[in-house]
Amino acid sequence: MDKKIPVISIVGAHNSGKTTFISAVINILSSKGYKIGAIKHDPKGKAQHDTPGKDSYKMFEAGAKQVILASPNRITSFVRDSDYTVDDLINIYMLQNLDLIIIEGFKSYKNTDKYEVIRKDENRELIISEKEELKGVITDYYSFRQTFDINNPAEFAEYIEKYYLKKQKDL
Repeated sequence: MDKKIPVISIVGAHNSGKTTFISAVINILSSKGYKIGAIKHDPKGKAQHDTPGKDSYKMFEAGAKQVILASPNRITSFVRDSDYTVDDLINIYMLQNLDLIIIEGFKSYKNTDKYEVIRKDENRELIISEKEELKGVITDYYSFRQTFDINNPAEFAEYIEKYYLKKQKDL
């Protein structure tokens, strides 16, 4: 029987600290033996995906639909696809033996619990306007029904372990 991998989303404004926070949480959970997957949204397509001039880059630029670069400790897959959904990313492209998938961004994706990063120095309101979608806020000041200290990723990792990972072990 296939287990359903829990998926959570962490959203927030540009440069709010999402990646730093998520990386720390992944490090904590991975060090406990959990297999964590991550999906990073690059809405402007600015991320550097390969090195110009390298063989894999040449193959992709030549028009390959997919290029897989296999090394002793890593597999990188470059897929040409502009007509995908977040569900496609989860169900087709992610490994199926993960314990948790953390999505950074894709704030309009509906099928996941969302946590928003908001810092005092941003001087803004929450991005997620539908408060029932928002499970909690990762912050250094904002008041919400469920808050996590942005400077204490271990607190959030503990919460994730209790409410998303331990439940999976009970199935």
